[in-house]
Amino acid sequence: MASGDDDAALALFRFHESRGGVRALVESGVTTVPPLFLAPTAPVSSAAVNFVVPSVDLSLPRSDAVALVRAAARSSGIFQVTNHGVPAGTVDSALSVVRAFNEQPFAARSPLYSVSSTGAVTYATVPIPRPTDGQPVTTPLLSWRDSLILRFDDRPRDPDLRNLPAACRDSLLEYRRSLTRLGKEIAGLLAEGLGVGAERLDPVEGVLMQCHYHPPCPEPERALGSREHTDGSLFTVLSQDGVGGLQVRLDGGEWVDVAPGAGTLLVNIGDVLKVVSNDEYTSVEHRVVIKSAQEPRVSIALFFNPAKHGETDFVFGPLPELVTEEKPARYRSLSWQQMLDNRSALGHAKPSALDQFRVTASLS
Repeated sequence: MASGDDDAALALFRFHESRGGVRALVESGVTTVPPLFLAPTAPVSSAAVNFVVPSVDLSLPRSDAVALVRAAARSSGIFQVTNHGVPAGTVDSALSVVRAFNEQPFAARSPLYSVSSTGAVTYATVPIPRPTDGQPVTTPLLSWRDSLILRFDDRPRDPDLRNLPAACRDSLLEYRRSLTRLGKEIAGLLAEGLGVGAERLDPVEGVLMQCHYHPPCPEPERALGSREHTDGSLFTVLSQDGVGGLQVRLDGGEWVDVAPGAGTLLVNIGDVLKVVSNDEYTSVEHRVVIKSAQEPRVSIALFFNPAKHGETDFVFGPLPELVTEEKPARYRSLSWQQMLDNRSALGHAKPSALDQFRVTASLS
């Protein structure tokens, strides 16, 4: 390992040993972004493209809602839902307790800090592995954010949430309950949009909740908000505050802002549904850029997957109903673990994470 890698590894070790996260850096009064958090390349966005997130009003007649969901899932892989039935107070409360948790005094939050991904609750600045490509492992990247992560797919089925702070517990669990109902409705609309039965993707579960807190940053344009990536899920439901920073990549390669919308929730298609739909739906590549030197950004992502995804014999591939002579299977069946391993090796998931599972003959 080169001297630079040694220095970075030591800096990473010391950062995690401090158990304060990025929030502690801000509290210490840093005026520049430490090297561990520098974006590999400065994010370039297109101000010229006027991108409007497709919107689906869930109070519309079912056939209209299905048509809108289908069009959005096929074209951009992301849409916002309105009249979704999740009380505004439930969303606001969840976002508020995530912010409050991260803005507690150091002594209150640091005992929960851990980079280990085991257990139902994790609080950490989560490292992002760099792509390996057969090369020696180098120091991971760090996003300018701290995350409170809840896993609901542990066995037995009731996760151990004793480590979840009492001040957060009720609001976050109520948020998940409300979004679970919405997730089942979204799964039905997406399935009908594929021309299969509304229950074809059921049962689905909100298996992973990531509560992200991006502290104010002294140099927003230099810090890594998040790496560009697609989600390894059927679909993800996201709530965010009004600060902004979420961006998606359009087909032409341009990165454009996804402006927060009052009362809306965002839904984006993940890699599992891209495979299951046999490329009828597209998984959207997205990232977060840091927008503010004064205000933190708070978001909550709930990832929905097939209920059996955690079982060792679980495999998925294109739905048989969607494989025809005119459109053969675009992917071979793969296991959940195969997909996770491949995403990790590629460094936080790129669109190419699915390439090795493609049936190349079908693309000729």
